[in-house]
Amino acid sequence: MLILTNGIIHTMNALQPTVEALAIQADQLIALGSTKDVLNLVDHNTTVLDLQGRTVFPGLIDAHIHLLQYGMKLAQIDCETKSKKECLQRVAMAVEKQPPGEWIIGQGWDHNIWEDGIGNRTELDAISPQNPILLFAKSLHASWVNSYALKLAGINQNTPDPHGGCIVRDPYGVSTGILLESATLLVERVIPQPDQQQMKNALFSAQQQLFQFGITSVQDVDEWKIYPVLEKLYQQNEYQLRVVKSIQLSALPEAIDQGYRTGLGNNQLKIGWLKLFMDGALGPQTAAMLEPYQGSDQYGMLTLTDEDLEEIGRQALSHKISLEIHAIGDKAIRKALDGLQKLQETFSQVSLPYAHRLEHVQIIHPDDIPRMAAMQVVASMQPIHLISDMNTADRYWGKRCEFAYAWNTIRKAGIPLIFGSDAPVESPNPFLGIHAAVTRCRKGSPSAWHPEQALPLEAALAAYSINPASIIQQPQNSGMLAKGYLADLVILSEDPTVVPPDQLDHLTPLATMVGGKFVWQHSDFFPDEPTL
Repeated sequence: MLILTNGIIHTMNALQPTVEALAIQADQLIALGSTKDVLNLVDHNTTVLDLQGRTVFPGLIDAHIHLLQYGMKLAQIDCETKSKKECLQRVAMAVEKQPPGEWIIGQGWDHNIWEDGIGNRTELDAISPQNPILLFAKSLHASWVNSYALKLAGINQNTPDPHGGCIVRDPYGVSTGILLESATLLVERVIPQPDQQQMKNALFSAQQQLFQFGITSVQDVDEWKIYPVLEKLYQQNEYQLRVVKSIQLSALPEAIDQGYRTGLGNNQLKIGWLKLFMDGALGPQTAAMLEPYQGSDQYGMLTLTDEDLEEIGRQALSHKISLEIHAIGDKAIRKALDGLQKLQETFSQVSLPYAHRLEHVQIIHPDDIPRMAAMQVVASMQPIHLISDMNTADRYWGKRCEFAYAWNTIRKAGIPLIFGSDAPVESPNPFLGIHAAVTRCRKGSPSAWHPEQALPLEAALAAYSINPASIIQQPQNSGMLAKGYLADLVILSEDPTVVPPDQLDHLTPLATMVGGKFVWQHSDFFPDEPTL
C-alpha cells in the first residue's frame, strides 16, 4: 500500500472536493480523507510519502490528440516560425543532414502570421531540388511541397482535384506547391510509411512527453494502423498511457469485420468513435461557413455531403460504433447536426455506449446551440487554438466571432464540454489550454478576446479530467479521485486554485502516476525522499 499525506488534494469529486491524504492499493484508490484518518491504515507493507504541502490533481486527459503524428513530429522540422524566411532556414539545415533522395518532412507553418504570405514550390526547390519536401501546415489541413515531391506524387497540370481537396494552381494551371485538405494524401501515399519499430519509437516519445505534462490518458484521433501496435505493447506490459482509439473511415470495413465497436476494450485500451471530417480549417479558409469569409466570396468547403454522412453513419451505428465529426465552420456544424439528428431518429432504439461528438466547434451559429444541447452531442474543443487563431478569426469572421470558441455559452447551454490539444497542431501541455480557457488572451495582452466566453477555472479543469472520463466510462472509474477509482494522478508544484490566472500556464508537474505507479518524476520531486 502507498499513502500520500500532508497535501492539497483536489479530487474533482463534488462529495469530497479536497482531502489531505489518500491511500492506494495496487492500481486503485482505497481511502481518501484527513492525514490522521488515512494514516490509521498503515501496516508493515505501507510506504508513506509526505507531500510537503504540494498539490495533487486527477491525471489529466487530452480528449483530442494525434498520438503517432505527435510522436513523429518530435523528430521532424518545427516549422512554427514567425517568418517564412526562418522556416526556410530550418528546412535548409535539415536538407544539409540528409543524402539526396531522402524525404524532408516538417510541420507547423502558418502563412496567416507571415508578412510575405504563403509559400511556393520554387522557394523549396531553391533549397533542395534533390530531396522531396513535405511541410504540413499548423492546421494539418494544408501542405507545402517542392517540385520533386509533386513529381513523385504524379501531380501535374492534368491531375484533377481529389474529392474533398484542392491542388492550388497558378494562372497556367501548374501547382504552386500548396495542397489543401485531401490533396495532401496524393503526396503522403508515396512517402515510405513508418515501420513497426519507428511507430513504437514515436509512441514512446509521445508517452514520455505527455507524462511530463501530467497527462495520463488520451482520446486518439490518429491513424488506425497504430491500434495493433498499441495492442501488442499493452499485452507485453510495455505501455502505460491509457488510450481510447478512434477508427478512421478507411478502417471502418476492417473494424466491422473484426467485430470492433465503441467501448470495447479495457482500462488501458478502448475502441472510441468513427472519425469523420465535415470540413477543413480556419487557417487555409477551408472551414465551411454559412456566410462567406470577410473580404471574399469564399465559403470554405464541405468534405462530406449530407448523403455521405447519413450513409456512413447508418453503417457505423448499425454496428454500434458512435461518431465523432470534425466540424469547424458554422455550416459544417449545422450539416453535422442535421445528419446526426436524422441518424438518431432512425436508430432511436439502438443503445450506444458513447455519445456522438463534434470536434473543434470553432464557430457555431447561435440557432444550433440549443439543438446541440437537446441532442446531447459532446463538444470536443481545444482552447489553445484560440491563442493561435484569434487574429485570423477576427480577419475572416469579424462580428461572427461572438460565437467563436464559445466555451462558456456551450457550457451554460448544458452541452457536454471536453478539452484536448489537437497535438501536434498545438502543444499538448494542458496548462497552456487551461490558461487559454480561463483568460482568453495571449501572454502580455492587456485584454481578453471576447471575455464573456472565458471559463471559470473549475470548469476548465473539469474539461481536462472528469468530463472526458465521464463520456467513456460505464461505470466511471477515472477522471476524479475517489474510493474505487484508478490511481491516476499528477503532483503539481503549485495549486491552480490559488495561482493568479495569468500564471496558470507556468504550472509545472513534479510527478505523474498511472495505476498506482509513478511513470515520471521531475528531478526536484521529493528531494528529501528516496526515489520510488
